[in-house]
Amino acid sequence: MEKVNWTGRLAMRGATVTVEQMDLWFRDLGGDGSPIVILHGLFGSSQNWAGMGRRLASEGHVYGLDLRNHGESPHAPTHTLQDCVQDVVDWSDAHAPGPLRLIGHSMGGLVSMGFALRHPERTAGLAVIDIAPRPYPPEHSEELRALKTDISACRSRADIDSLLQPIVPDLRTRQFIMTNVAREGDGFRWKPNVEVLEHREVASDWASVTGRYEGETLLVAGGRSGYVRPEDHPLMRRFFPRARILTLATADHWPHVTAPEELETALRDFLRRVQ
Repeated sequence: MEKVNWTGRLAMRGATVTVEQMDLWFRDLGGDGSPIVILHGLFGSSQNWAGMGRRLASEGHVYGLDLRNHGESPHAPTHTLQDCVQDVVDWSDAHAPGPLRLIGHSMGGLVSMGFALRHPERTAGLAVIDIAPRPYPPEHSEELRALKTDISACRSRADIDSLLQPIVPDLRTRQFIMTNVAREGDGFRWKPNVEVLEHREVASDWASVTGRYEGETLLVAGGRSGYVRPEDHPLMRRFFPRARILTLATADHWPHVTAPEELETALRDFLRRVQ
């Protein structure tokens, strides 16, 4: 999709930033009715949530977006919370005016929360998957090392897997990273804009976020994940006073993989309450 140059402003505690409009790539996952928008996590893409999105298509018209610097969406020199929120606004203006029922996982959850706080009138409801509204320390060193590995000489996905195994020993994490592989000539390339994502600011930007969203909100935490702690619950309700917090005991940070039935049930209930 074509990239369009544009300048706009978005305020956070008095500061203004310049953002560039872009046409985010997206998957239309089917369904009818009011729009349901799914936002993926760091180093992910709409592909990771396509299965869950299709299962939820009986509740509305489901879209999965590739956030900037991820998947098939354009690359950009910055990756801030303001950037990502404005990208979703511009996408909605072009494709699904809304109001939107938002489902955001991890980094996508931070973006979804930022969108709801900045644009409550455009938000019909908010479901956040295993992330809290606070800054998170830099991590993902294994994933970054993997994504910096030169794979241009690899001739098969098996070659890439062998190359990455010493860097990312965990098979599931390695398979997740390899969803970012694309063919290029006789070899392969990485889709994400790794140089920019290494210095991403979406999580750290939460140190300066203010506001409240009074609409229906669901926070789904993984019982085997450390991303949402008990002390995050009052923080969540400070920004989102109507937040309902649900912990899925068997889920880790990827509940759509480790507890898909339980997550689907929770999301269906949420979507029906905000229809």
